Amino acid sequence: MNAYISSDINMVKELDPKRHELALLQADWLEKGGTIEVLAGPSFKPAPVRYEPPPTKKTPRHEKIAATDTPYMDKITRRDMEREERVAQRANDKANHLERIRKLSETMTYAQAIEQTGLTKRQLQRLAVEGGFCFKGAEHGSNPRKARLTEAQCAAYAERLKSFKEVGLTRNQAMGQLGVTFKTFNKLLERFAIDYPKSTRGPQPAFFPKTPKQ
Repeated sequence: MNAYISSDINMVKELDPKRHELALLQADWLEKGGTIEVLAGPSFKPAPVRYEPPPTKKTPRHEKIAATDTPYMDKITRRDMEREERVAQRANDKANHLERIRKLSETMTYAQAIEQTGLTKRQLQRLAVEGGFCFKGAEHGSNPRKARLTEAQCAAYAERLKSFKEVGLTRNQAMGQLGVTFKTFNKLLERFAIDYPKSTRGPQPAFFPKTPKQ
């Protein structure tokens, strides 16, 4: 606890007798061979110097990349160039594919182009609209089920119909095996006088009349 020191002169003079008495006691003590040890007061030790690193100047991101990361910029440029090359290659492949289909359309119908390319009719139609061309129209009688049969084919079909009759095939099954229409099938039966049985209906369900309740 710090001692209070007054600046009033009168209060200072009032303490003179006590100081004089204390001085006499110290002199008497020293005469008797005593010693007075003067203790060292508190010493001030300054705090250690704190190391402060020098401030650094912040560099914007784009300036840092441009100044110190040249390979990174080369990588971005190379990637953009490769992307443009892929886009150009796809466009070139598409143009070549369209030109190939255009040449096929000059001599082929949709059915022939489907067999040749493996594409669907919808895909071929979309390419035709995109390229501004048309496929050849299908010729009359191109459907084998509607084509006119020759005499040899009619005779062969008649023999097959007789064998189908013997094994018990129905009329629909026989038409499916021959690949002919219903009209052509009936003409063959009439021309070669083949009595091909028709399918018969199964047994009718038993009918029990209701009896009135008693």
